[in-house]
Amino acid sequence: MSQTADTVLLMRQKVLPVYFFPGPETGRKKNRIDAINSAMKQADGQEPEFHRFYPFDSAPDQIVSILRNGSLFSSRRLIQVADAHTLKKPDLQIFKDYINTPSPEAVLIFTTDETPGSRDYPRELAKALPKAAVEVFWEMFERDKRGWVMRFFREKGLRIAPEAVDLLLDMTEGTTEALTEACGHLAFASGADKGKIINEEDADSVLEHSRAETVYTLFDRFCKRDLTGVLDAWRKIVHSDPMMADRAPALLLNPLINLRDFKVLVSRGLPREQAAQELKLRGGKRALRSYNNGVSAFSQEELNRALDKLIDLTAWLRSAPRESGHLKFEFWMCRALAG
Repeated sequence: MSQTADTVLLMRQKVLPVYFFPGPETGRKKNRIDAINSAMKQADGQEPEFHRFYPFDSAPDQIVSILRNGSLFSSRRLIQVADAHTLKKPDLQIFKDYINTPSPEAVLIFTTDETPGSRDYPRELAKALPKAAVEVFWEMFERDKRGWVMRFFREKGLRIAPEAVDLLLDMTEGTTEALTEACGHLAFASGADKGKIINEEDADSVLEHSRAETVYTLFDRFCKRDLTGVLDAWRKIVHSDPMMADRAPALLLNPLINLRDFKVLVSRGLPREQAAQELKLRGGKRALRSYNNGVSAFSQEELNRALDKLIDLTAWLRSAPRESGHLKFEFWMCRALAG
């Protein structure tokens, strides 16, 4: 659902004083928060004062004080508490007390990438809120992502080849926010040539020049054993999206597993193109080039060791402060690339 549609829906309903938005689909989640902001602005004729807090650097009683006390600049406050899965039991109790008697002049939104059923999902927080206040933002299935991309171009009167869709999906994070940006660049570059089919080469050329640093560009640099490039890409990623400090290690796991398995198959004498087909690697020539670089740059022992350490790191990060996770991931990259 778009931000506009969300806003219209909210205007028909009542904006709640507290929400909980778990799930990894950051694009639709951002639209929802923006829609709440717009609905508050339309109701009051004034932009609400917005704050985003993280549990590791903000005390719950400080956040509650901002929620309850008026502002000199706006009549309403919109407060987001990100990484809600890291809230400790005493912190949760402070917020539960607030939930029982919320301020009529503020909206509080808890967010987390965790989902119901995951180990770190904050169940106590979810149970403290009415069902209408909890909305899970699930990541799209791969088939849904493909359909989303095809529909984006079809609505603009453009066509895109399946290979180009695969490449686009491999070069972006896969959230609707990242897909919208990448598809927009590609559609703009295609211009008014409605009869042309956007092929893999078109997508490669456009996205290479327009893309921001992502986990996929980070992996490409990793496969080249380019420590300077990896650290530079990582710092740009975190600067543009601080929440990636939590998500990037987990997102890197699958490509690294594929690289390990790809090297195993190649070392057994399987042709590289056939090994890519066997593992169902997506991304066409660009992805194969990255995996080929990785096979040449790392020994099997180095890949096994790096993967084991990354698995341990992702488990540790579930309950670690963001600033510690950022440094730990940099340390892992240095160790993995140093051998």
